[in-house]
Amino acid sequence: MCIPAAALFIVLFLLYGPYNGFRLMWINTAMYSSRHKFLARMFYTERYIQRVLALNEPASQLTTDDSELDHNWNDDTIFVEIRGNHFRGFIIKINDPRRLAFVQSDSPTGNVLEYLVEKYGGTGGINASGYVDPRQRGGAWGITIADNQIISQITRGNRHVMGGFNGDYKLVVGNFSEDEIIAQDYRWAFEFGPLLIVNGEKTELTDFSGGLAPRSAIGQTAEGHVLLVAIDGRQAASIGATFQDVQTVLYANGAVNAINLDGGSSTTIVYQEVVANNPADGDAERLLPNAIIFN
Repeated sequence: MCIPAAALFIVLFLLYGPYNGFRLMWINTAMYSSRHKFLARMFYTERYIQRVLALNEPASQLTTDDSELDHNWNDDTIFVEIRGNHFRGFIIKINDPRRLAFVQSDSPTGNVLEYLVEKYGGTGGINASGYVDPRQRGGAWGITIADNQIISQITRGNRHVMGGFNGDYKLVVGNFSEDEIIAQDYRWAFEFGPLLIVNGEKTELTDFSGGLAPRSAIGQTAEGHVLLVAIDGRQAASIGATFQDVQTVLYANGAVNAINLDGGSSTTIVYQEVVANNPADGDAERLLPNAIIFN
C-alpha cells in the first residue's frame, strides 16, 4: 500500500510541485507531438498550456536582413555525426545552396523521403514542413511556395513563420504577413518553426522549448553554405532534443539564419541515397508532404 501512495506523491509533486522544470518539459514534449497532446491536457488546463507554449512565440520583427552572402561555393558535401547529453543525430553541410530543391509528394497520402530523393534525382535530403491530415500526409500544413508560386495555403492567423530561399539563394526566415511573404521573392519556402537564428543572433527560446523529441532543421552560414540537421528521439540511444538544443548545434556550426522543420516521427535524413538516422517509428518511415533534397 505504501509503494503506490509514494509513487502517487512523486508524480503529483513533479506535475504540480514548486519545481516547474519538469512541468514545462512535460507540456512541451506532449504538445509538440501529433499523437501525445492528451498527456498534457489530462493534467493541465488549456489556458495554462497555451501560456507555456507562448513562451516560444517569435517576435514579429524577426526577419532576415538584406546583407549579401559571401558566395564561397563549391561542390563539397560534409556529413558528420553529432552527439549531445541526451541525443545523437547528423548534420550535412552542402557548400553550394544552388544544389538544393524543394520537392512535393505525388500522392495524397505522402511519400517517404527515399522515394522523393530518388524521384527528383537527388543524393540526399531531409523532411521539410508539416502535414494537415495524419491520414492524408501529402497535403502540407501552412503556406508553401515552389517555383516562385504559392502552391498551398492551408493555415491560420495573420502572421506566418516562414523559411525558404530567395533569388540569391539566401535562406530568408521570419515572421511575416502575407504581403511581406510575397515581398521576399522566394524561389521556394515553407511555413513552420520556430525560428532558431536570425541575422547571426539566437532567438529567445526557453530551456524546455518543444520538449524532448526528434528534430529536423535547416540553417545557412554567412558564406551561403547550407546546414541540414536531423536528431533522433524517443529511443534509448537518443531521447531527443529541445528547440534550444538544435539552435545550439546550428549556431556552433556557423549558421546565421536557421529555422526548425517538422520533427517527431517525420524526422528523416538521407545521405548518399540511404536513410542515415533512426526514425522514431522504426522501420515504418513517415510519409511526408514535401522534402528538401540536394544533388
